[in-house]
Amino acid sequence: MSAPEILSALTTPFDDSGDIVTSAFEANLARLEPWVDGVFVAGTTGEFPALEADEHLDLTRRALAVFGPDRVVVHTGAPSLRQALRLAAAAAAAGARRFAALTPYYLAATPAGCARYFSALKTELAGAEVYGYLFPDVAVTEVLPDQLQPLLDAGIDGLKTSGRASRLVPDYLAVAPAGFKLWSGNDADLPGVMAAGGTGTVSGVSGVCPGPWAAFREAYAAGDQDALDAAQRRITTLVPLLGPSIANLKFGLGIVGPGLGDGPCRMSIDAPDQALGQRIAAAIAAAA
Repeated sequence: MSAPEILSALTTPFDDSGDIVTSAFEANLARLEPWVDGVFVAGTTGEFPALEADEHLDLTRRALAVFGPDRVVVHTGAPSLRQALRLAAAAAAAGARRFAALTPYYLAATPAGCARYFSALKTELAGAEVYGYLFPDVAVTEVLPDQLQPLLDAGIDGLKTSGRASRLVPDYLAVAPAGFKLWSGNDADLPGVMAAGGTGTVSGVSGVCPGPWAAFREAYAAGDQDALDAAQRRITTLVPLLGPSIANLKFGLGIVGPGLGDGPCRMSIDAPDQALGQRIAAAIAAAA
């Protein structure tokens, strides 16, 4: 059976002044490269609303240099089509060939509006893969499974779901064509995603501790149920502690090793308190 594709959703490392620490970004890329199938750049985990256009492009170039264009998904979603097209065009000129775009956000868009948005991106990125990104909890815009057809008609090549959209993975796949790609942002639900016919996960926690997800992938491909169960136990130990917060992920990177991007968030996200920090450290040690 086909192994799940593990895409690590990357954090963006900042220093205390709010500047990007490119050395930390590159160090984490190099660390992850042998473990995961690819990386998801400048997504929610990467605090994309707080990135400037030149920073977005720089992160894209650095990820492409380590993983190559077939293993990098660049997020180019924006509130308006104009902004999304500019981000996408710059990333494509840098060599990116796989893109994801959050639905237009802050002001809700209709499924028809989303279809126009993705159709324009597909035209701009001729020959590239473009995935819709559904995260209604933060984007406001919601596209339910029975509203997906306009996006399919627009030519999207897959979906990335997060938040409450991730609870509807089987429903989205039921209305999509055969072979349609779908990654869930619920990185503890790989068994359910794969059982429904999905592609894999876009996982923020795997960007801190890639080992359990790599073990799951290998066990799944081998049909080794015992190893699969063992990997899933490690995953379900980590996700509830690290997954809910980008600051928790960055704290975890500081435990894993120095220089990987354990600085502050640029957005207003509180760091874990001492008690939670101790629980995160214990979970990382147990899952190693």
